[in-house]
Amino acid sequence: MIAYGAMEQLRAKPGDPELLQIFNAHVANLGYALLLKRHRSDVVKASPQEIEATAWDTVPPVALLFWCFRIMVALGFYFIALFAVAFWIASARRLEQSRALLWISLWSLPLPWIAAELGWVVAEVGRQPWTIDGVLPTFLSVSSVSTTYVAISLTFFVVAYSTLAVVDVFLMVRTVRRGPAYALGLPADAYSPQRIGAARSSPAE
Repeated sequence: MIAYGAMEQLRAKPGDPELLQIFNAHVANLGYALLLKRHRSDVVKASPQEIEATAWDTVPPVALLFWCFRIMVALGFYFIALFAVAFWIASARRLEQSRALLWISLWSLPLPWIAAELGWVVAEVGRQPWTIDGVLPTFLSVSSVSTTYVAISLTFFVVAYSTLAVVDVFLMVRTVRRGPAYALGLPADAYSPQRIGAARSSPAE
């Protein structure tokens, strides 16, 4: 509050050495004074209740961050374990027969995206209320772009990426249904369990 008061006075008296000395001595706390603007425009005259409310603004939602961070880390360990098991089974040339692993891998496809989003939640929610820690509050760094422009751009991105997602899913489903034999130019039943089992049981030439 002292730094903010000195800054306001410097606007009227630029270059005043006494005010500059006061401002420089307390500039590290200027960001916390700016946080008070959420509760009161006249920061210097803030009441103890408003100061306390501002102090609580710096406390993030602990439960949300606690679980998001731990789920993100748990998913990271899960990915390591999944790849280790897949590598071991693939090295033993038993990947095609491991239906459980193939199903687990299929249903695990969204998990990296979920882990990434949880990381963004931890980063973005955890840094609140700061855009620049201890310097610039988020509510003072909001863009001046109108709501209409934001809605138009957001709608464009949602439509564009939704279209790409539909096309991507269509192509993946079509490729999966054709199977690896189609991509390699082999007979349709080249990778059937029966033919693979027969190939393994037959003596090597």
